[in-house]
Order: sequence, then structure tokens, then C-alpha cells
Amino acid sequence: MEKVFNTILWIALYLISHTTVYAQSYNQERIALENFLVRMYKNVPFEGVKIVSDYNNNYLVSVVLVKKTQSESSMNRIAQVKSARQVSQYLSGIISTESETIIRTTQNVREGKTIEEIKDVIKENSIGFTKNMEILKTFDTDNKEKCYMFFRKVEEMEN
Repeated sequence: MEKVFNTILWIALYLISHTTVYAQSYNQERIALENFLVRMYKNVPFEGVKIVSDYNNNYLVSVVLVKKTQSESSMNRIAQVKSARQVSQYLSGIISTESETIIRTTQNVREGKTIEEIKDVIKENSIGFTKNMEILKTFDTDNKEKCYMFFRKVEEMEN
């Protein structure tokens, strides 16, 4: 009986040790990717979707900037929606684009100046489904915006 108990104990310890090693490996990969992307962003700021490769994996990365005027939960939701739109357009493409320019001229009576306001309205239609992207890193930028970095392994998206 004691021999069976010792055998079960050793098997359990073996399984737990390998699970811990895999978790540490995943965390180290994630931290390395996070540090690399933050350095890349601070060197040359960008917004959009990129494919980033390391030694073993390919990642789909979406970088979104959100102005810091709303609550934290509102900014998080806006970033998620923007990221999903960017990734969907990257993967599926844009079906149609519609553009309209509105020019409005007003006369300022007090100062005698003419003010011209030009507004461009661009509508894009895209159809696609985006699996959840995981938040990799969020940080404040220099110009009152918050940068959100989302990522997903490319191999996981194909499944």
C-alpha cells in the first residue's frame, strides 16, 4: 500500500513540476515580446496591425491609441473595439469605402473674420470575425494618450 502511495506521489510531483516549467516558459516568452514591442514603439511610435516574429512563434499585434478623457473602463472598451476593427480589416480587407467632404463657411460679426470649417466623413464597410486578442501591455504616451498593445499567436488564429 505504501509503495502505491509513493508511486502516485512521485507521478503527481512529476506532473506538477512540468506544468510549472511550461508556465514559466510562457511567461518568459510573453515578457520578452512585451519588452521588444515597447522598445520598438518608443523608438518609432506606430498604430495598427503588424506580424512580429521571434525565434519560435509568429504574433499578430494590434496597437491602439486612446485619448485619456474617459474613465478607465471606457478607454479599455474603446481600445478593444478599435483593435477588433483593425484586425478584422487586416485579415478580411475593406469591402467598400465611402467619402464625403462638407465645407461650411461662417462670418464672425465681431471680428470681421471668415471662418471656414472642412469636415471629411469617411465610412468603411468590412465583414469579418476576430477571435479575442489578449492585452499584452498598456502604458501612457507623452501626448495624453494611452497605448494598448494586443496580441495573439498566428498559429492560434488559424485553428
